Amino acid sequence: MRPIEVIHLNRQDSVDVIRELIYSATPGAQLWLAVPWRAKVLRDLVSLKRIKRTAEMAGIELCLASAHFQTRILAREAGIPAYFQLPLALRGYKKARPQTAAGQASRVVQAHEAAHARLRRPRTISLGVVLLSLLSFVVLVGVLGGAAIGLVPSATMTLEPVAQEVSGNLDVSVDPFLHEVDYGRAIVPARFVQVIVTGRGDTPASGRLDVPDGHAAGDVVFINRTTDQVVIPKGTIVRTGSGVNVRFYTVADVVVPAQLYGHARVGVIALDPGPLGNVQELTINVLEGDAAPRVEVLNDAATYGGSVSRLPVVAPGDMDRLRAEMIERLQAEAHEQLVAELEEGEFIPSESLNTQIMEEHFDQVLDERSDVLSMEMKVVVRGVAVDGRALEDFVGHFLASRVDEGLALIDGSLDLQRSANVRTEGNVMTFNITARGMVAPVIDVESIKRELRGKKLADARLWLREELELRSEPHIVVSPEWWDYLPWLPARLNVTISSGEEHAALGAGRGG
Repeated sequence: MRPIEVIHLNRQDSVDVIRELIYSATPGAQLWLAVPWRAKVLRDLVSLKRIKRTAEMAGIELCLASAHFQTRILAREAGIPAYFQLPLALRGYKKARPQTAAGQASRVVQAHEAAHARLRRPRTISLGVVLLSLLSFVVLVGVLGGAAIGLVPSATMTLEPVAQEVSGNLDVSVDPFLHEVDYGRAIVPARFVQVIVTGRGDTPASGRLDVPDGHAAGDVVFINRTTDQVVIPKGTIVRTGSGVNVRFYTVADVVVPAQLYGHARVGVIALDPGPLGNVQELTINVLEGDAAPRVEVLNDAATYGGSVSRLPVVAPGDMDRLRAEMIERLQAEAHEQLVAELEEGEFIPSESLNTQIMEEHFDQVLDERSDVLSMEMKVVVRGVAVDGRALEDFVGHFLASRVDEGLALIDGSLDLQRSANVRTEGNVMTFNITARGMVAPVIDVESIKRELRGKKLADARLWLREELELRSEPHIVVSPEWWDYLPWLPARLNVTISSGEEHAALGAGRGG
């Protein structure tokens, strides 16, 4: 019969000590390592594989018992059978061998032979098995619960009671420093909100400036005063002789024939652009340069082509217009950002927005030639966020006070119209509200659920017509469609009260 031995490890034992202990065991034995909870030496896969290899070399069947979950997982990965605790038959063997045993061998405890009869393969339940079992149980319960809910019928009932309209007009104020509705003074709470926005924009320049553009051009005739040939080089300057001197230059070399009154024609272009170069005939009569004493000059036709261009420039009104456009655009962007950050039910009256310019920089200056005027602006926009739910609650109380006892406002039928005229006094804003809603006799939803549970649909419709004053036939939808009874569970029956214009589920306070 194979011997069985037990080694109770200490927290201080190293891998080398454990290997020596294994070598000290009886060859061919089944050796159990009892690992204490805080022993970290066997929480390493490499160390466990070394121990496994040592046991194989020593011809020992190695088993491990540890309450530490990770140790057992790593041991199994290393090929060592691992269990939560020692088998019951081996738990009493803790004494060391007699002192005659040398070295580490004294820590290897041999199990009594009687233990062989009681020892069976350990059947321990690991923490992983326990967690898996619990998870399986939860999943099973969830599946069964879902199936049960799916099989249990549900129903939606829409009732349209005989209703009447009630309306009213009142002034309501909002105060950012108020935290609760003041019913006596008709003030609802609000809060300040603000955001900083930066943007760039441009606008067409509206100013105009006339600037000389095209150069005037024409012909002149050079006349020889001598009998010698005269050469007039390209670029020679000629000009008008009276009034404002307008200068022209010749566009080519010209040779005046060698005879008295010999003449030659050449083209000229005005030095300066603009209409000033458009001169009348016979006005260009002065020649500049060395050839002036020998040659006369004259234009026998008017020059033409001198023109002006109208160029855009930045005008004073452009800056004011762009500043106003930027403020309007950035305020709209800021309003969108503020609305996105509002809490549920809040709203911001556009009249409450206040925009202050923090920085502005124009890219062009006044009278600068430019097609557009551009700028960058940073603004801070501040507004008042009104508690819309508190406003509806106050207006609902106002309308409820105008109807007889036993009537109540149908949830979802309230419609508010706020006037655009806002009066501001300090931090308080006041505006007029026109409100309308539908009121009907109070319906006890919970009583209806208790009374109708489990009833056949036809009987439920009959009971509703007899007990309630309804404008139209009750609308009941049951799931599954083939089921002809209302559900027994009140939670599976949803009752909706309709004003005839829209449907609104009752709140929890009324059993919706």
